[in-house]
Amino acid sequence: MSESAKRARLLFVDDEESIRLTLTAVLQKHGFDVTAVGTVADALVQINCCDYDALLCDLNIEKPGDGFAVIGAMRYSQPQCVSMVLTAYPSFENAMNALRHQVDEFFTKPADVDSLVRSIRKRLDGRRSQLPVPFKTLTGLLREKCGVIVEGAAAAAKSDPLLGRTHLTEEYAGEFARFMDVLIEYVDVGRNGLGPEVLNLGIAYGRRRRKQGCDARVVVREFQVLQERICQLIASTPLGLAPDFVKCMKGLNSLVIAALRPYGKSRHAVSVPRRTSR
Repeated sequence: MSESAKRARLLFVDDEESIRLTLTAVLQKHGFDVTAVGTVADALVQINCCDYDALLCDLNIEKPGDGFAVIGAMRYSQPQCVSMVLTAYPSFENAMNALRHQVDEFFTKPADVDSLVRSIRKRLDGRRSQLPVPFKTLTGLLREKCGVIVEGAAAAAKSDPLLGRTHLTEEYAGEFARFMDVLIEYVDVGRNGLGPEVLNLGIAYGRRRRKQGCDARVVVREFQVLQERICQLIASTPLGLAPDFVKCMKGLNSLVIAALRPYGKSRHAVSVPRRTSR
């Protein structure tokens, strides 16, 4: 028996009492120090109060897919912990979610005990020679890279076939830095869509752009360029950020719609001005 297995503390989460009792006894027999719980709440308590070497978690505890909430919490609090999913309902979607949540192993019930134990030992031994993968939230990532996103979007706007024809691209970075700030705040703590005060920022922006002679295509394209830079950042960061990313895109789309409201009052299309020489 490996020394890592003798010392390993393992958190086992499963809502089926019979499985908890049976598998806990087997794992203890193989030298693991096992704590078994049956709810997400109990699992979160354990994660916050004790250090673990490994997590073995049912995929559907109290509701479908809530095992990923436990995995995410463990990744955030204890990134060095080996995280494994145990499920009776494997699917392609579950497998993709497992990848996004940085799950180390994915087991199907009923799991072969010998194979399960070997995999845990192998992961624990391998973990000691690797640095833990840092956990990041989308808001943390956006705050860290906000300047890069805005600068990249401003540079792209200047070379864009549509936006490059306008004479106001210099203002792009300052305006969209404000939009990034409110988007980050919304993703972090916002509920039920953007508030009126935030949407008013979009309306005011659209009103200014219309007054400056830009038509609706320019406004839409400016937001698209910002969205493309955010998407590029997410694509280059293989973390489990999908739910917050969807929320971020919904917030950005709401700002676009708000910015287009002043154009709904226009009876005629407004041409795109050419850039003036300085």
